[in-house]
Amino acid sequence: MSYMDEIDVRLVDVPKMYLLSIRKMVQAEDYPTEYVKCYGKLFKRIAVEKLTMSGSPMILFHSAEYSPTGLDTEFAIPVQEYVTGTRDFCPGLCLKTVVRGAYSELSSVYAKQIEWAEKEGYQNTNALFEVYRTDPSQIVDIKDNITEVYYPVKKIISKS
Repeated sequence: MSYMDEIDVRLVDVPKMYLLSIRKMVQAEDYPTEYVKCYGKLFKRIAVEKLTMSGSPMILFHSAEYSPTGLDTEFAIPVQEYVTGTRDFCPGLCLKTVVRGAYSELSSVYAKQIEWAEKEGYQNTNALFEVYRTDPSQIVDIKDNITEVYYPVKKIISKS
């Protein structure tokens, strides 16, 4: 597992943002279809309502494990305007890792972030999320795909 040593984990403060989103339970095999469907609806709403995107598309995972009903997933796009259907998202302190390459690498990143948090005395506080800096349909080589992985945390107060 030496490649795990090469995964860079940084502590960052992520500011509050407004999210326009669709939250639903998704089965693993349905993710490709759901990405297209949900982001299509969100981009259409942004265009129709003349909203201003303030960040890249992202996905939040509200449950750590799959259940028979799927994984609690929120497809989201940050926008400047606070309108019906948007919500506040205040991730605050997060572990951040930038991943170049295939989405299949992301599970290793989550494992590394969890390991780092435990070792450094942090615990998870909110939904894990991924920010998609590149559009996979617009890149030629998978190595050019860029995803930021965030793991919201807080420092554990030791009782010594």
